[in-house]
Amino acid sequence: MSREVQDIAVLDYNGPQGNVELTTIESSTFNRTKSKARVKTMNRGRRAIAFQTGTEEASLTLTVVPELVDPEVNWVKAWKDDEEFTITIEKGLDGVREQLQDCQVSDVNDTFNEAGEARQEVTIEGLVPIEEPA
Repeated sequence: MSREVQDIAVLDYNGPQGNVELTTIESSTFNRTKSKARVKTMNRGRRAIAFQTGTEEASLTLTVVPELVDPEVNWVKAWKDDEEFTITIEKGLDGVREQLQDCQVSDVNDTFNEAGEARQEVTIEGLVPIEEPA
C-alpha cells in the first residue's frame, strides 16, 4: 500500500461577502484546543485521580496577501461588522473536508517588511468544527 501525503489545502469562505475560494492565503494554522483540569481527591495527599475536560474550541490564523482593489474577502470589514461566516478547509484534493461554522474575525493585523511586502494576519474564532467524510 502506498503512502499519500497532503500537499495542498483549499480554503473556502461562505458568508455575507459571498462564497469564494480563498486564493490569496499565504499560510494558515488551524488550532483545536480542549482544556483539561486535574480532579483532586479530598484526602491529605491531594493526588489527582482524573481529568475534567472543558469545551472544544477552534480557531484559524491566516496570512493573507492584501488586495488593493476588490479583495476576495474584506477582513477589516468582517471584523468591524462582526460578520458571521463559515470556513471550509479541504485537506488535499478530494480529501477530508473540515468546516468551521459560526466564525467571526477577532483580530486583523497589517504587517510590512523592509522588502516592501505587505501581509494581513487574520485570526478567526469559530464555534463549531465539523469534519466531513472524504
